[in-house]
Amino acid sequence: MLLYETNHVRIKRRKRMTGKKLIALCAALVLVIGTVGATIAWLTAQTNPVINTFDPSHVSCAVDENFDSESGLKENVRIQNTSDIPAYIRVRLVSYNKEGDTIVGGAGELPQDKDLNLTDWVKIGAYYYCKVPVAAGEFTPELIKSYQLKEGQVLEVLAEAIQSEPAKAVTEAWGVSVDADGNITE
Repeated sequence: MLLYETNHVRIKRRKRMTGKKLIALCAALVLVIGTVGATIAWLTAQTNPVINTFDPSHVSCAVDENFDSESGLKENVRIQNTSDIPAYIRVRLVSYNKEGDTIVGGAGELPQDKDLNLTDWVKIGAYYYCKVPVAAGEFTPELIKSYQLKEGQVLEVLAEAIQSEPAKAVTEAWGVSVDADGNITE
């Protein structure tokens, strides 16, 4: 009988120890949950909302030119960076012939290199790129100093801008190279 009683007492002690541990674990869990809940409630009541002052930049540009519709003279064609950050500018010249409100024929004649400022601009593919970034609110150097349109000819100047920093933005978006000085190159 002694053997049974000894084993029986050991089993009961183990169960009691397990029960005590379970109660202690539950009490600790309730304490942690209560502390976390109280902390969150206090932070919610005591913390003022933070106003997000982030203001995203925008990139845009506008064509600035003098055009005399009577004589057909287009001159001083340049682009203004209307963004709030420095930007690279590129231009595509599109020419077509028009009679009244009707477009007739194919593409019109484009200005020749002699009519363009290829010192400050570089032609890559169908676009003319201003070699250097243009500061916010500033103008590019003139692309066309003066060009005489033919009778019925229309010359549209289509300009685009892209942020100048990081240089990777322009190289990936436009497929051009930017040298160490920040100049667009062929």
